[in-house]
Amino acid sequence: MKKALVTGGSGFLGKAMHRYLADNGYDAYNFDTGHGTENHIQGSVLNYEEIRAAVSGIDVVFNIAGLLGTTELLDKNIEAIDVNIKGAVNVLEACYHEGVSTVFYPTKPNVWLNTYTITKKAAEDFGKIYSQYKGLDVRMLRWFNAYGPGQKAFPIRKAIPLFINQALANKDIEIWGNGEQKVKLIYSDDLARNSVLYTLKENVDSTVRDTGNNVEMSVNELATLIIKLSKSNSTIKHLPMRLGEDPSEEFPSLPGPTAADILGFEDKTTPVEKGLLATIEYYSQLPSQRRQKILEFYENK
Repeated sequence: MKKALVTGGSGFLGKAMHRYLADNGYDAYNFDTGHGTENHIQGSVLNYEEIRAAVSGIDVVFNIAGLLGTTELLDKNIEAIDVNIKGAVNVLEACYHEGVSTVFYPTKPNVWLNTYTITKKAAEDFGKIYSQYKGLDVRMLRWFNAYGPGQKAFPIRKAIPLFINQALANKDIEIWGNGEQKVKLIYSDDLARNSVLYTLKENVDSTVRDTGNNVEMSVNELATLIIKLSKSNSTIKHLPMRLGEDPSEEFPSLPGPTAADILGFEDKTTPVEKGLLATIEYYSQLPSQRRQKILEFYENK
């Protein structure tokens, strides 16, 4: 049985990746600072010796560890540089020296002037260095707007978890800007499947590609759909655009095939309504005190 390791495997998408690997015949390990899934290895990507020991004997590594946030990281620049850049380089260097066959890294589609985007782009460029100059097989896909059951609603503000919790409480759905900015949604299980299988596929070059299986709509359309599916009485409230985002910026698809195209999954997109209903069901089953805590967190911002 081949061995795979997911850094950041205790997070929303890390768990999805770990679960897909474990369900499909891999001996899957989770490397994370927090408590996690089966085969958990406690450690930090900031500690080179820890990550090198963890990847020893591993066949493929999925580096999902990182600090999230748009506005949230503007006051955490040093920490974000450490985790998102130094941590990513530690993983690449460890995998290079331990003979790991393939490394996966998710990158960003936008070019916004914020700490998160800058650090992710720098890590992407280091991935290219290890691929082109050192011969490490590094696979990179652009991840767009992932959603699904289990996504944390705070302290990092994510549209779908917050919209759903506001809708379930019949509160105003708060949207930054005029709401006409586009999102490209992808269900978490689709994202995990595409990312894992693309990484495991033979004879794929190091070109950065889109994940595929995205559904595009405006933020206003997304909020309206959530209100409908939640059977909510909420209305939409527009707020001034927050720092670190540019609503006029479009995210065109990269030229060439997506991961979904290469895998033959073009028609295997989870319908948005189906995915949102599953996500709404997840949040509706949370204890009422927890849902109230989510709302109070943002009301006090």
